[in-house]
Amino acid sequence: MLTEYGIFYFIEMKIEIQRNETSEPIIYNDVENAYTKGPMYCVLFIKDGNRVTHKYPLVSLFRVIEDYPETKR
Repeated sequence: MLTEYGIFYFIEMKIEIQRNETSEPIIYNDVENAYTKGPMYCVLFIKDGNRVTHKYPLVSLFRVIEDYPETKR
């Protein structure tokens, strides 16, 4: 998906996070970036026109699926 953010255009990716204590994955569709910072897995995404970061402890993650567009591979 191509989204205009200010004067920049971002091609978002999809992130699916399966935590140890949940049965259903958490799905992010408008992700700008995903990265680790120390013991945390961070997801930077767009919510209501604002950039938001959610952080998860790495030890609490069972599986992470990152679906990057071809241009980011």
